[in-house]
Amino acid sequence: MEDKRGLLAKIFIALMIFTGLVWVWTVAFIISWPWEKSAEWKPEFRVVAVCAADKEPCGFAYSELADAKAKGLYTTLEMPEPAGDVEEKQNWLKWKKENGIYEVKASSWHFQTTIRYKVENEVPVLIEYQDVAAKAFYYGIAAGLFSLLGLYLRKLRG
Repeated sequence: MEDKRGLLAKIFIALMIFTGLVWVWTVAFIISWPWEKSAEWKPEFRVVAVCAADKEPCGFAYSELADAKAKGLYTTLEMPEPAGDVEEKQNWLKWKKENGIYEVKASSWHFQTTIRYKVENEVPVLIEYQDVAAKAFYYGIAAGLFSLLGLYLRKLRG
């Protein structure tokens, strides 16, 4: 059976298939992104705390934590609720606590960082982290392109 669609229709269909493949591959890469086990904190990692001003949850970058404690900006790193979230400027901070281990996810439009840590004597101790940046999208584009080429090569063969 011969395809009687015009060139623009064929290009449009190929672009829609490519878009779907990029989305599927990117989501797959984000879900399967490896965890890195390390005790070394990156300065931009976000830690949740109870703010001193309003007793509400807030977030601090690890590099600002000691200074914030000295200024009395937060009271404790132990959260009263087992789970919650905080909207920050251009960032969303979500946490949950299970068996004394916090899992804090900081996400924005262009990155997602998840850290797992425990609090010992009001000091966070890093267990592992997962830092997903735009790389997952770039890998999704490459995988989508190869998948699309494979689909069209298969179509040409058979």
